[in-house]
Amino acid sequence: MEGEFAARDGAKLYTKTWKPESGYISAILIFLHGFSDHINAYYDFFPTLSSSSFGIAVYGFDQRGWGRSVRKPSERGLTGPSTLVISDIHDFVLHIASLPETLGKPLFLMGHSMGGGEALCYVLSTSPEFQNRPPIKGLLLEAPYVELDPSEQPSSLVVSAGKLAAMVLPHTQMKQKLHATYMSHSPKVRQDWVDDPLCHDTGTLEGLKGLLQRSADLSALSHGRKVHGLSTRLPCPVWMAHGTSDRVVSPTAAERLFKVLEAPNGDKVYHSYPDGYHKLHAEPDGVGEQFIKDVASWILAHVAGSPEAAQVGT
Repeated sequence: MEGEFAARDGAKLYTKTWKPESGYISAILIFLHGFSDHINAYYDFFPTLSSSSFGIAVYGFDQRGWGRSVRKPSERGLTGPSTLVISDIHDFVLHIASLPETLGKPLFLMGHSMGGGEALCYVLSTSPEFQNRPPIKGLLLEAPYVELDPSEQPSSLVVSAGKLAAMVLPHTQMKQKLHATYMSHSPKVRQDWVDDPLCHDTGTLEGLKGLLQRSADLSALSHGRKVHGLSTRLPCPVWMAHGTSDRVVSPTAAERLFKVLEAPNGDKVYHSYPDGYHKLHAEPDGVGEQFIKDVASWILAHVAGSPEAAQVGT
């Protein structure tokens, strides 16, 4: 089901919902997509989660500057600064948590790549602005962007120059192309990434500055350094997944951050997928199917009293 969501400044953002046909919802999953991606580019992931096998309702939105939330070329990559990116996420979480069909249902948050880094910055934030965040039952992260793969990492000189330029010309657009090679082992998925006009590879100087700063902050946390406004203490259990052959973002950096994250009662899981690439949900040869089942199993195992939890895998 498609719709629109109004952010606090009135911006209209495209939304998509996948609900179980039976009408019974076992859990709510809010999903944050990656860089130059959009919520309709996740293949069978969301339809499978919302199938009768799992009953997980999925709510996603094309973030500001991306996907169908872009209505003219000048809006491509126009995400605004990090404060706006994270407040959009907070507003969407509050919006979904207030819907009649979600009331009383366990709420989970998941992000892929850039969306994974955003989800981490959101739940680890110590800002008073987010203290009215609804209870999150669990955080799931697919190949979260903590650091780029070393081959993709811009030099410190380029980063510094970009930050200075962003102060003067924040809305200037520039291409920041991600190579399709390590998106998936599937040739079709790689070609889809290249051919999709909504995967426009366009950022603004302001948006890219914010993206790089969020990554730098998470990287600093992973090395044991303190970062103003962020904690390593999570409000909920966490499940993190990464393909060992991902060359878009660094699995090593993500696992290093995972090790310093503090989850309630130590409830945290890091799941490696041998030889997996960046889009684990779209990997061929049964890997994508197993990834989706692993996501659903973890969610349902954290839904108290859920009869579905006992049935997963049977």
